[in-house]
Amino acid sequence: MITKLKYRGFHVCCKSNGSRYLDILDDILNCNVKKLSVEKVFKSKRHTHVSLLNTAYGQFVLKVYSPQKKRLEKFAKSLLRPNDNENLIKKIDLAQTQGHTFPNDFYLLAERRTLKFAHLSIMLFEYIPGPELRHLPAIPQDVVHDVKTAMQQMHEMKIISGDAHEGNFILSDNGVRIIDLSGKPCNAKRKIEDSITAHIRLGVHFEPRNLWEKFLVSRKMKRHLKIKERTQQLHLDRPINHQNG
Repeated sequence: MITKLKYRGFHVCCKSNGSRYLDILDDILNCNVKKLSVEKVFKSKRHTHVSLLNTAYGQFVLKVYSPQKKRLEKFAKSLLRPNDNENLIKKIDLAQTQGHTFPNDFYLLAERRTLKFAHLSIMLFEYIPGPELRHLPAIPQDVVHDVKTAMQQMHEMKIISGDAHEGNFILSDNGVRIIDLSGKPCNAKRKIEDSITAHIRLGVHFEPRNLWEKFLVSRKMKRHLKIKERTQQLHLDRPINHQNG
């Protein structure tokens, strides 16, 4: 169950037994280096920072997000639709309650808002040890089957990935887990786009049933090939550093 409260100027959603998560939030806001340390940085950009955080309660994935572009557009949209992050923490909690293990758990969401627009979001997620599928030399067929099963469960719980590539699936001791899920509404188009991305990137079987789905497959494939070509070109253009013997 998720509890909502106001805390230190933030709109907070957290697990009902979440006093420990509020303690961690305090340490983050106070920059308490005696209790917190960064084990690893997964992503560091102007708008998003994701790291593995050591705390007094164990390791957690910390995500800090602050939108930098199209802020006025996002502000207007926030007034008209539900909060995606709140939607996600509630849906993941429901999935966990029903015994599903596919998502990494979402423990705390703290947002500093103007009306309904969040200009700063702090999120604590479960850390899942294990390799991302992109780090495997090849993805075994039994793992591909587990990915398909996990995605079916995800869609049944009205959750989408939004980016079902090999970096968002972890092969844990307890099977395949899905990270970096999206709180956007789970509609037919987004579920199909998840399935197409998993088909292209992971080899999960997907058979288009109509012209619309064939169009989506074609569009996704073209985009994937463009990104692949751009990445290869960047590697070719990168200067080679020669070391003197």
